[in-house]
Amino acid sequence: MLSTGKLILNNVSKFNRFVDCNIGIEYAGVEANGRRVMGIVNQQCISNILLPDKLLYWTVPDTWSLEDAATAPCVYATCCFALYMRGKVKKGEKILIHCGTGGIGQAAIHLALYEGCEVFTTVGTPEKRKFIRETFPSIPEDHIGHSRDTSFEQMILQQTNGKGVDIVLNSLAEEKLQASIRCLAQGGRFLEIGKFDFVANNPLGLMAFLKGIDFYGVMVDNLSVTYSGKDYAGDKVVLSNVIREKLKCGAIKPLTRKVFKKDEVETAFRYMAAGKHIGKVKNNFIAIYNILFKFCLL
Repeated sequence: MLSTGKLILNNVSKFNRFVDCNIGIEYAGVEANGRRVMGIVNQQCISNILLPDKLLYWTVPDTWSLEDAATAPCVYATCCFALYMRGKVKKGEKILIHCGTGGIGQAAIHLALYEGCEVFTTVGTPEKRKFIRETFPSIPEDHIGHSRDTSFEQMILQQTNGKGVDIVLNSLAEEKLQASIRCLAQGGRFLEIGKFDFVANNPLGLMAFLKGIDFYGVMVDNLSVTYSGKDYAGDKVVLSNVIREKLKCGAIKPLTRKVFKKDEVETAFRYMAAGKHIGKVKNNFIAIYNILFKFCLL
């Protein structure tokens, strides 16, 4: 959204004004000792060398390629922070995951299905609906709604007998955000990962809170910096341990992606902005010396 101008840099974070490059917070690569690693670090990842954040830093599973690993850090950090640390997801709960074919959507579906949740999702095209049915066959056709209008609200109410879902992982904006809030059941948790409504300072109706819902703004990129003296080290330690646990048990899986060469950055951004991609959009950057790094652009 920064690359297309939909988000204004100074509105997102005052800290970002002093950073040379504000795009790219995840990486996968090889340490000098040969160990393959992946992680998150604040705005240093369009590069072939970086200094890692030791609290947001994981060993790449033996069965993964570096390209696999480059799809994982940011989306799974976002989903683990949202679902486990804020949403307190539990087995058997109903969860609505918007834009299920996107990177965060796929990651969230993998985790929710692993935890034994009943998953609802939304997509924008027939091709993306087909992808969900083929990739996640346990999600029935009547649990897949449309992400480009508010018709998913009726789907949720029909499929839950008017009760709604326990958790909404939301990336939609404006009237679709409002409809998503109305999809929550009594005592539900709303996990907002989009930035558009925050930056636009759009109003949020209070009537939904009569159902005793919780509303969380989930901004994983905040973990890599310090704001007004607030230290996120405690959250980072918990998040790092959650991701390490989910990697060990196999809940975290590599994502579908479209890969562009290092000299196709503009093409990659335009492709992603068109909204046609499934999973992650990735550029490869290769060092010309002894250490090979492959970095994933956000």
